[in-house]
Amino acid sequence: MFEIIESFCTFSEFEKTRIDYATFRLHYIFTAGLLLIFFVIVTTFQLAGNPLACETSNKETVPAILTYCWIHSTFVIPKAFYKNVPSDIAHPGIDSTQNPKKFRYITYYRWVYFMLFFQAVLFYTPRWLWKTWEGGKMKSLTKGFNNVLLPGPKLNEEFEALSRYLVKTLGAHDYYAAKYYLCELLSLLNIMAQFFLLDLFFSGQYIDFGVRTIKFYSSEYYHRQNKNGTFYIKGNPMIILFPRVSKCVYRTYGSTSDIDVQDVICVLTLNVVNEKIYIFLWFWFVILGILTVLSLIFDFFLIISWCFRLYALQARFYLVDRNDFRILVRKGSFGDWLILDLIGRNVNHVVFSNLMSDVANKMTAYYRKL
Repeated sequence: MFEIIESFCTFSEFEKTRIDYATFRLHYIFTAGLLLIFFVIVTTFQLAGNPLACETSNKETVPAILTYCWIHSTFVIPKAFYKNVPSDIAHPGIDSTQNPKKFRYITYYRWVYFMLFFQAVLFYTPRWLWKTWEGGKMKSLTKGFNNVLLPGPKLNEEFEALSRYLVKTLGAHDYYAAKYYLCELLSLLNIMAQFFLLDLFFSGQYIDFGVRTIKFYSSEYYHRQNKNGTFYIKGNPMIILFPRVSKCVYRTYGSTSDIDVQDVICVLTLNVVNEKIYIFLWFWFVILGILTVLSLIFDFFLIISWCFRLYALQARFYLVDRNDFRILVRKGSFGDWLILDLIGRNVNHVVFSNLMSDVANKMTAYYRKL
């Protein structure tokens, strides 16, 4: 297990060469790394702790019952979450109902650690795809400018080579930009897919989980009951999705070969951790989704408007002359803008200013000859 975790440590490493933007990095560095941390916490709690504890009158059968209930899952009665504790029921979600059709089986708790790992892989996939498609292009273009010990003549040679490259390939970077835009779009689709995936995982109770939680804790009913010091307030979405107590039916043969049925009460201690993780993830996914949508909208305006591209470059690289940027942006496309912006993020701003001036002069001279 630890070898697998070690192989994913690159999630949190910041590469020297930037080939993407902050919102995109939130997906594969922060979110994927956070999911891996949760994976370690849940796995440790599940393997080293006591994730399920069942109560029975016969102490000799406790190990067998624990194993049975862990493998075959436990259940709750949904309508019992809306009954009063302790006047009507002993625990939230537990009453005397014996009809299996009214049970809701809790099956996810065995697979939470696997789901967290799988989610981390999904968040890293667009990054892996972009890194594969990018192929080290930006690193090869800017590597000579990151070496402070490079001799002057060699630095000038690198400068001239990059300048000639930008002039000759102006208008030829749209495919490069399209692949990056696609990876950003995949990141947004992944966020949307996460809600549907988790909704399926939690039996249709996750998509609006955060909304229901906000409504419950901001309701007048909750505050009125909370002031009275009520231990359990019925209808709590956190308890409904992640019940602390559940039931398990364990059947054995008695001394007369009759079937002995034991209605066992089980405490799901792991759900205390699970609820904190998944309520946080719900809100974080919403925030990350909004940031990703805004990033894609920003990219859309960059694609359709050269004025917008010009403003974006000027706002970031204020040392570069406006006329130099104007020449390059009006002649180029969104793909050229992306290349210029990434180069500017990977080299010294003074060097970048000189580079833009040199490229603009060469472009002007080239078009004058036509």
